[in-house]
Amino acid sequence: MKLNRLNHKLLSAFVMFVLSACGSNDANNNQATAQQDTQPSHQQIAEELDYQALIDGLVSSEVHGIILHVSTPDSSFTGSTGLANLTTQEPLQPDAVYHLASCGKVFTALLAVQLHEDGLLDLDHTLDNLLPIETVSQIQYADQITLRQLLNHSSGIYNYSDPNNPDSYIDFVMASYEQGVSNEDLTQFAYGKPAYFKPGEGVKYSNSNYTLAGMIMDRVLGHSNALAMRDKIIDRLALSNTFSVGIENQIAQLTPGYEKQDDSFINTGPILSKVNASSTPVASTVGELSSLTRRIFKDETWLSPAVRDELVGNKSRVKVSETQDYVLGLWREQINGHTVYHHNGGNHGYISNNLYIPELDVSVVYFLNCGLSEACQNAFYTIEDKVMTSIVGER
Repeated sequence: MKLNRLNHKLLSAFVMFVLSACGSNDANNNQATAQQDTQPSHQQIAEELDYQALIDGLVSSEVHGIILHVSTPDSSFTGSTGLANLTTQEPLQPDAVYHLASCGKVFTALLAVQLHEDGLLDLDHTLDNLLPIETVSQIQYADQITLRQLLNHSSGIYNYSDPNNPDSYIDFVMASYEQGVSNEDLTQFAYGKPAYFKPGEGVKYSNSNYTLAGMIMDRVLGHSNALAMRDKIIDRLALSNTFSVGIENQIAQLTPGYEKQDDSFINTGPILSKVNASSTPVASTVGELSSLTRRIFKDETWLSPAVRDELVGNKSRVKVSETQDYVLGLWREQINGHTVYHHNGGNHGYISNNLYIPELDVSVVYFLNCGLSEACQNAFYTIEDKVMTSIVGER
């Protein structure tokens, strides 16, 4: 089994249709422009793979731009290739800010654990103790589902973006995004739906778990959890280009993300920028996302062992398959004797992947601005396969 090619599933945030074209593709998109910051490596880790050549070779008229970051204890590469903007033909820069989609779930889970540590909420309280009656009355088994089960996807709650029935929420987003879309707006499409299973009796990825977690944190805090996320995570780690989407859009410029429609490419960024959802909470850069993940495992001056254990320890771990578990906001997988923590994210316009191997202190993060097209997903999996094989060997 492979990372989140593992299940060959990208966790789509929103499917966009009926958009007006604001960009077009031409032959110039095949011209890859790149910048990189590398240091000589003294390890055997990944030294044979030419990262820049890899991503340069994947850019095409369908795959507009790629950013790749790979760091080991004594080497670092951050390179980009292709275009950031199809209208202006602006080259993509290595520090471009992307919508992380579901890669951002680790921010939501981490904040919940920090609030648990502060005594402001309890990860093991059930939803009927955490949300108002008008909400829990519409969720099957709400009196048995805990916040921890929301965060590790063992709740059984229906996914508002279930691929078998996506149309209602998509129509709502398209009709309402200019006024802003919230956790509550998205969660309504899970209300009244039968659970996939009784809580604790299975694991099934559901974006509703994280919108509900966001609603719980907002209620406990008395304000948007984005404010606490900035205080406890973003500012503490000096992530200067990371921000809560839909709340802090003024912090940094979101790079366009493109979806093809009627032979034109549409920038979906202006739509996604209006959606504030704890299932897809933040935008960031490859370097800052890598820094966050590494410091979760390595920086005890910021994150205590107790908090880390709540996030990725046995109490929060649920088994998905023989080699793969889900903890809080991350997948955990055994590959060739190494433990890999990872999460990908995808929506129409953006696709991303975040992987970290604690025992090697190796981080891999990459972004593409071409969404969920077949060409984009093929490039996504090619990067994953080649980079991770160079690090941990054939899988």
